[in-house]
Amino acid sequence: MLEFARPLQKILRIKQVNSTDLVWRLHCRATVYLLVLASLLLSARQYFGNPIDCVIDSGAVSVSTMNEFCWIMGTYISSDPNFGTVSTLPSLLWLVLDSTDLVKINAKIGHIPESERSYQKYYQWVVFILALQAGMFSLPNFLWKAWEAGRLQSLCDGLTSPIVPDQWEKSRKKQLIAHLVSDFPRLHRTYLLRYIFCTLLNFCNVLLNIFLMNLIFSGFWTNYHPAVSALLSFDFPSWNRYNSQVFPKIAKCDFHFIGPSGSKQNRDGLCLLSLNVVNEKIFAFLWVWLLMLLVISALNLLYWVVVLCSKSFRMWLVAAPLYPIRSTVVARALEGQEIGKWFLLHQLCRNLNPIISRELLTCISKVKTANNRKSYRMAKTGEPDFYTDPEGFVEEDV
Repeated sequence: MLEFARPLQKILRIKQVNSTDLVWRLHCRATVYLLVLASLLLSARQYFGNPIDCVIDSGAVSVSTMNEFCWIMGTYISSDPNFGTVSTLPSLLWLVLDSTDLVKINAKIGHIPESERSYQKYYQWVVFILALQAGMFSLPNFLWKAWEAGRLQSLCDGLTSPIVPDQWEKSRKKQLIAHLVSDFPRLHRTYLLRYIFCTLLNFCNVLLNIFLMNLIFSGFWTNYHPAVSALLSFDFPSWNRYNSQVFPKIAKCDFHFIGPSGSKQNRDGLCLLSLNVVNEKIFAFLWVWLLMLLVISALNLLYWVVVLCSKSFRMWLVAAPLYPIRSTVVARALEGQEIGKWFLLHQLCRNLNPIISRELLTCISKVKTANNRKSYRMAKTGEPDFYTDPEGFVEEDV
């Protein structure tokens, strides 16, 4: 049934090396997958039939022409200033259930003045809106992949297996340690700043999507709150009542044309908006999802503020997954390292085999201890600095 969604399974494929965190994947993978799937679902006509189907009295206008016209020009419902917008669907039900309220019914399903109309201008654009949102949520991940350029993958290549692989030999160990103890502050700092920028972009992206939906659906976040609350409390009559304000199932459409005698003719039709049966559920989910994503993203930004400000917290982030490594070893390995290099080391420890990560930190700790001793001897004896080449001292100590 969902053959059209099969190409999207690459998005959900679990990677062995991940340069991003869980919050990031909620933005750039889970949300993108859901939005693209919803967009494809709405465009699959075989599941929901025609997106619009209008009923008119027989005459000069055919049903197919009326359908095309109303699809292009849009439909409308009656607007109530005290209650948002009210679909014509409840009015038709009232006509059947309560024949005494004909004045009120006729005001809803008869002629509706232009000033009291609320048009569904969004209806034919929902598929494209969802696709645009998917593109917006993909942008930070696209930027990060372009900037990261497979750097972490090349460093971790073959070293992520639960069993220590054969690739973890002396030469590979020497190269990796040499890269980590070498002094490239600008390179590592840029790597971290780009990651934080994309994380901030994820947060701004949620805000922008909330604003976009509020603009397109005319106060969506305010008007749809009662409907979502009713749905979450399983109050389905209220859900149907409030939901019809934003996603009506039945709406009106006027077709004006010039008749044979040259006079203006009008044909009004009652149109079934079948896609709104799906739209209401998609956007109810998005209402909750984006709100949840906004809170999680804000907490994630707070987490990064703590990371940038607290050296002890950074040390704990590296040491905690590698228990029972000694804290003194981690402290010595991170001693004097600027935050960009810490971030690279943290990324490595998240992806490498824990045994390899512990050995890596232990070796870096030994190298730093040896360098400190050599620096002290050189300061006292005045000997030249022969140990500044990373590979030289890694060869000696490892």
